[in-house]
Amino acid sequence: MKSVALAAMFLLAADDARVFADAPVPVTVQGVTAQLRVDPGAPTMPVFNPDFADRAKLDAGPFAIRAGIGPVRVNGRSAVVRLDFGAGEFRRRATWFAAPYAQGADGTIGPGGLPEARIRFDLHPVQPGERSVTLPLTDFGYVGMGTEIKVGDAKVRILFTLARDRTIATAAAGAAIAAAQDGRFAGAGETMPIRLGVMRPVRVMTLGRPLGVGPLALERIFVRTGDFGSAASIPDMTAPEADPDEIVVTGAKKKGKQRSFLEIGRDALAGCSSILFDKPAKTVTLSCR
Repeated sequence: MKSVALAAMFLLAADDARVFADAPVPVTVQGVTAQLRVDPGAPTMPVFNPDFADRAKLDAGPFAIRAGIGPVRVNGRSAVVRLDFGAGEFRRRATWFAAPYAQGADGTIGPGGLPEARIRFDLHPVQPGERSVTLPLTDFGYVGMGTEIKVGDAKVRILFTLARDRTIATAAAGAAIAAAQDGRFAGAGETMPIRLGVMRPVRVMTLGRPLGVGPLALERIFVRTGDFGSAASIPDMTAPEADPDEIVVTGAKKKGKQRSFLEIGRDALAGCSSILFDKPAKTVTLSCR
């Protein structure tokens, strides 16, 4: 009997994470009830939609906030607010913009903004054949928490997000992945909503060699062709073959910010049952089949 009680105690100690499902949760902000989406890829600073900021009468402070979506700049406002998820009140600086940021909720927050040391996201029931892979946890500051992997000679920052249906990379990350994994553009370009209602050009890229991120094997990602770097080096499988006697000189694009981010969305996370962020241990663990 004593051994059973001891085992139960160790089980509780090993599973002390705050658990969130794939749904908004009730929270009070400045005493006003809100529905907040806790997302593994959301910013550390809570971001509210403008209608909720008005309803909660959030009082903007002197600190300016600006979101950069490729070349588009969107100004925002910020204030220090009191939040309570039901386990006690804590304070965070929050921000909001003129356009809505979160869909189906009043706002969003990432694991880095929560006071708990361990945050687990339960996405789907556990499936036979799952394996858990632990990766180093990287804190990207305001942007959120994820991991960082080496792709060829480049470092690519990884976010895991449920707020995005399709996995998408910045131009710099796309170019690095294409070079290392035999990536090629397929099909015509399109536009995709990125954040705050801003649409940006993207193209789908297929990989000749899947990109491994923990238990995930990515074979197809979207690339933001003109944002944070250049995607000009990525081959296009729909383009006609060049004349073997032709010499092509490509002018260098003016160098901007080379932000190598890959946001892994619902398409790639469909086979995962959970994502665990352990902040003291500085690890993120994905359990996927």
